[in-house]
Amino acid sequence: MPWKYHTSIFDVLNVNSEATIVLTISSNDTLTKEDWDQIEQYDEITHGSVKVALINSNDYKECIKRDIPFFFINSISEPWMLNAVVNMGVCAARVTGELTHDLDYLKNLPIEIRVFANQPGAPFDYNPLIGGWFRPEDLYKLDAIDVCEFSTENIQQEQALYRIYAEQKEWPGRLDIIIKNLNNENIYNRMLPPDFQERRSNCSMRCQRGGYCRYCNTIVNLANPDLLRPIKEKLENV
Repeated sequence: MPWKYHTSIFDVLNVNSEATIVLTISSNDTLTKEDWDQIEQYDEITHGSVKVALINSNDYKECIKRDIPFFFINSISEPWMLNAVVNMGVCAARVTGELTHDLDYLKNLPIEIRVFANQPGAPFDYNPLIGGWFRPEDLYKLDAIDVCEFSTENIQQEQALYRIYAEQKEWPGRLDIIIKNLNNENIYNRMLPPDFQERRSNCSMRCQRGGYCRYCNTIVNLANPDLLRPIKEKLENV
């Protein structure tokens, strides 16, 4: 919830008393002492149901002083940066990139781990399977992930993704329809092997650091029906 809508907090809680409210403080928000007093009051009244998401690192000192739960808006991809914010006293962290491939490490951290399940797809000419995203079939099985968020353009997209991830918990079609910025239109989720997430969970993206792993490069072709069709036709004609 953007700070400018903060007076709607209790309207949300009246609809869902168990909701967690994330107040987003953007770089355009200049909070006064009275504003911080108000946030502190929200925290006390809701018994910790209000968290503050910050973009300005200087604001965290006010949160520490007032014992207000906070985390930073920007996603973190490097272990050293995650360790740094944990030491700063965050209650949560959004992770992406390499960290989404090191779930055993995340599982042991004393904070809430948040991910954007549908982003990012790998940029440019990278293998799209290397990105820090999660499939609906896998996400609810991962005890290292506490909160799933979605990167969307509107509420309709968010509602559709919620149904797929939280209710259906499966997606048989093209991955680029649900994963934002996936740079390949020919990868079908139903054609990925059952151990796909298990192989990715703790690989630490060693393929990007000089290590040898051809798993994603192999799977990206096996999940493409256009590439498999000629092979199937040849086998049928043998």
